[in-house]
Amino acid sequence: MRIHGQRWHYQIGNSVVLVDNAFSWVGWGQERLVANEETLSRAGGWFGTYRSFNEPWLTRIGEGQLLVSLTARMRGIACEIRLDGEVVEPESYWIAGWNGPRNNWPAEEMWTEAPPRSWISR
Repeated sequence: MRIHGQRWHYQIGNSVVLVDNAFSWVGWGQERLVANEETLSRAGGWFGTYRSFNEPWLTRIGEGQLLVSLTARMRGIACEIRLDGEVVEPESYWIAGWNGPRNNWPAEEMWTEAPPRSWISR
């Protein structure tokens, strides 16, 4: 199956946080939340339009909540991260395309930085 991926790259404190979304044109979608190369959450399913992850997060002032929302839009998937209610802006956007089964992800070197007018929703 041909899978198309998009990645949002965030720097939150000392952590690198990646939110990956991938889909096939036959209706499969999969998502994952990765912090410092460790997968914190993952999901997948057919014909989904919304996904969220809610993770405890250590902040400078104590324990907080990291909320990740992925929403299907007319022109792509939009990603929003909030840390204790405050929106966190992504550092960069990445895309990848690969062939494989559901719940499979490409090697890191297959991700390329998305061009400014990419289909990835900002």
